[in-house]
Amino acid sequence: MPFSKNFASSGNKQSSLGLLPWLIGVALCACVLSLVLFNSIQQQSEAQRVKAEVRYSLDHHANKLDKIVGKASANLHSIEVFVRQTPELNQSSFERFSTLLSVENPAIRSLQYAPNGILTFLTNPALNQSAIGMNLYKAPMTAPYLEEAALTGKTIMEGPRELVQGGNALILRYPVYRERSPDNNRDLMGFAAVLIDFEYVKQTVIEPLEQQGLIVRIQQKSPMHADWLPIHGNPDLQLIDPISSTVFFPYGEWAIEVVPQQGWSPAVGIHPFLVLLAAITMAIVVWMSLHEYQSRKAMHAAYESAKSANELKDKLIANVSHEIRTPLTSINSIAMMLDAPAYSSEVQDLGKAIKQSSEAVNVIVNDLLDLSKIRQGYFRLNNGNFQLATLIDNTANMLQQQWLQKPGVEPILLEPPSNRINYLGDRGRIEQVIQNLISNAFKFTMFGSVTVRIRVVTESRERDQLVVEVSDTGVGIPQNDIERIFDAFYQVDSSLQKRYNGAGLGLAISRQIIEVMGGTIQVRSQPNFGTQFEFRLPLEHNELQQDRTNSETSPSNRILLHVGEMALNHQLATSLEPDWQVRFIHRDFSSEKVLPKHDNARVVLDIPEPLSAEKMSWLSQFLDKQQHLTQHIVWIGKDLPAVAEKHHIRLLMKPLTRQRLIRAYKNDREEQLSSVEPTGLAPLHLLLAEDNSLNAKVFKKLLENRGVSVTCVCNGADALALLTSNAKFDAVLMDLQMPVMDGLEATRLIRRHQELQGLLVYAVSGHVSNSMRNECLNIGFTNFITKPFDPDMLIDDIRARLKESDPSN
Repeated sequence: MPFSKNFASSGNKQSSLGLLPWLIGVALCACVLSLVLFNSIQQQSEAQRVKAEVRYSLDHHANKLDKIVGKASANLHSIEVFVRQTPELNQSSFERFSTLLSVENPAIRSLQYAPNGILTFLTNPALNQSAIGMNLYKAPMTAPYLEEAALTGKTIMEGPRELVQGGNALILRYPVYRERSPDNNRDLMGFAAVLIDFEYVKQTVIEPLEQQGLIVRIQQKSPMHADWLPIHGNPDLQLIDPISSTVFFPYGEWAIEVVPQQGWSPAVGIHPFLVLLAAITMAIVVWMSLHEYQSRKAMHAAYESAKSANELKDKLIANVSHEIRTPLTSINSIAMMLDAPAYSSEVQDLGKAIKQSSEAVNVIVNDLLDLSKIRQGYFRLNNGNFQLATLIDNTANMLQQQWLQKPGVEPILLEPPSNRINYLGDRGRIEQVIQNLISNAFKFTMFGSVTVRIRVVTESRERDQLVVEVSDTGVGIPQNDIERIFDAFYQVDSSLQKRYNGAGLGLAISRQIIEVMGGTIQVRSQPNFGTQFEFRLPLEHNELQQDRTNSETSPSNRILLHVGEMALNHQLATSLEPDWQVRFIHRDFSSEKVLPKHDNARVVLDIPEPLSAEKMSWLSQFLDKQQHLTQHIVWIGKDLPAVAEKHHIRLLMKPLTRQRLIRAYKNDREEQLSSVEPTGLAPLHLLLAEDNSLNAKVFKKLLENRGVSVTCVCNGADALALLTSNAKFDAVLMDLQMPVMDGLEATRLIRRHQELQGLLVYAVSGHVSNSMRNECLNIGFTNFITKPFDPDMLIDDIRARLKESDPSN
C-alpha cells in the first residue's frame, strides 16, 4: 500500500511536471501567433493609411487638372460671343480680348481663332509666326478633329501633340456658329481654339505625384478613339493594385493610375529573439487585453457621442426647416392669389413664377425634414381616399412646369384607359416620388423627351397594382453608379464644377417612401441613351366611393383634328382614344381647306417654334377660313401668337391628356393685358447676368413692368463679351454664382477695362453675410443687393447714382 501510494504520488508529480512545458509551449505559440496577427493588422493598417494618402493626393491633382482644362474651356464660349459681336475682327482687337481672358491663367499657351479653318488670329503672334496662315483642314492630324467638332457642335480635345511653333500642348477646338440653338446650329464661321501648355500640366499635376515616390500612368480615351491611348508612363508596366481617378474632358476622358514605387507597405518581420518572448508573454497578453478593453470602451463612447450628435443635428434640421417653411407658406399663398382669373395674364404668370420658386425651396426643406424623420423613425403615411384622375392631372401639371423651364424637351403623359378609379393611399407621397423622378429626368435631359406612363395592373377584386414609369432620353447613368444611385447625398456628378444642381436626397427619400408603402422601385439605364425609373405600389380599392363612369367626358366617337407638321406620338394618340379619335392633318394641305363644323369635332393646332414669317402667314390664312370654328380650336404651346389671340383661340400647354383637352374646349376666358404707364423719365437699359432662367424671367418682368429695358445673359463670360463689344447699358445686375464664369471673376475683368470703370455693377445674391458683401465691394461692385430685391428701390438707386455721375448735374 505505501508503495502504491508513493507511485501514485510520483505519477501525479510527473504528470504535473510534464504538463508545464506544454503550457509554456502553448503560451509561446499563442504569443507568437498574437505577434504575427498584430503585425499583420499593423501592416494592413499601414497599407490602408498609405492608400488613403495616395487617394487624397491623386484626387487633389486630378481636380487641379480638371480645373485647368475647365477654366481654359470656358474661354472658347467667350471667343464665340466676341466674334459674333465684332463684325470687323482684326488681330489687334482679338489680341486685346484674348489677353484679357488669359492674363491670370498660366496654363494657356495661346488663344486662337481660325475663320473657315485658316489660322488667322492668335495671341503672341511673334512667338507663333510659323502657325499663322495654316489651313487646319489640310493638316492630317487636325482635320478629323475639325470635322468631328463641326458635326457635333461641341468642344473637341486633341493631344497632347507637338506644335509647329515648338513645344507640346493640349488643344481644345470649338466650332463658332453665327447662330447657335439647341436644335440647329447655322453658318459655321470658323473654329476657336485654346492651347494648354502640356509642360505646365506636367509640372502641376504629374511631377508632384512622381516626387512623392509614385509611379504615374495616364491613358486617354475618346469617342474618336475607343481604345485607351498612352499619354504618360509605361503602358506595358504591370501595376499591382493601382489607385485610379478618371477626369472627364470635353469629348474624352483621362484615366490616371498610381502606385508607390516600393509597394503599398514594407514587409514587417517577426522579432528574432524568441527567448525574450517567453519572458514577456504574459505581459504582452495582459497589455493587449487592457488595450483592447480601453479601445472598445473608447469606441463605444465615440459611438454614443456620434449618435447623440446625429440626433441633435436632425433636430436642428427639423427646427430650421420648420422656420423656413413658415414664410414660404405665406409666399405661396400670395402667389396663388395672384394666379386668379381676375388678374391679367402677366400678373398670373408672375404669381406662377413666385409659387414655383417657393415650391423649389420647399422641396429641399421637405427633403431635409423627410430625411430627419426617416433617420429618427418618425416617418408616417397619411392614407386617404383619392381618385386616379386627380393623380394623373397633378402629374400633368408637374410635366408642364418642367417643360416651361426647358421647352426643348418634349413632355409625354400616357394614362390608363380608365382613370375614374378610387384608391386608398397617400396620394401626396406618391406625387412626391413622381415629382422627384420627373425633376431628375428633365435635369439630365438636354433634348428629346420625358415620358411618364401610368398603368394599373389588377391583382384582385380588392386591390390593384399602380405602375408608374418615368423614362427620358438624357445622359444616362454609368453602371458603376447605379448601385449607389439611391444612397442619400450621393450624386453621379460630384465634381467641383457641377453641371447639375441638387442635394442628392430625392431618390433616397423616394425609395424609402416606396418601401414604406409596400412597393418596389428599380432603375434601368444606358449611358447616352437615357434612363427609366419604375415603381410599383399595391393600392386597395375604395369600394364606398367607387365610380368608374366619367360624367364629364363626351361620347367615345368625339374626333380630334390634329393640324401640324408631325403626327402625335403613337402611344400618346392611343392613350387619348377612349375619349378622342385622333386624325392628323398636315398644315401644308390645310391652308386652303375649310374644315367642317361638327358637334363632336374639335381642332388642335400644333405648330412648333420658332414661328417664322411663313408659318405666321399660313396661320393667319388658316384662321381666316375657319371663322366658324373659333370656339372649337385650341393652340398648343407656351405662348399664344398674336394672330391666334386676335381670333380668340384658346391656349393649351403640354402635355396632352384627355381631361386637359376637355377642359380646354369647355373653358372660355378673356385675358386682360396690362400696360406700362409712362414715367416721364428716360428709360433705363440694364444688363442682367443670371443663369437661372426662371429668376431671369421674373426679374425681367418686374423691371419691364416699370418701364426698364432688360437684356439677359446666362453667365459672366457673355456679359463681358457684350460689354466689350461697345454695347451701352446704364447698369449691370450680376449674379455671383454662374457657370462658365462667375460674377466675381467677370466683375474683376470689367474693372480692368478702362472704358468700363464708371459702369454701375450690382451684385445680386442670396448670401446675406457681411464677409460676402465686403468681398464684393472690394472687388469693384457698385452695390450689393440680396434676393429677393425690391425693384422700385433698385431703380431709384440706379437713377440716383446716374444723376450723381452726370457732369451736367
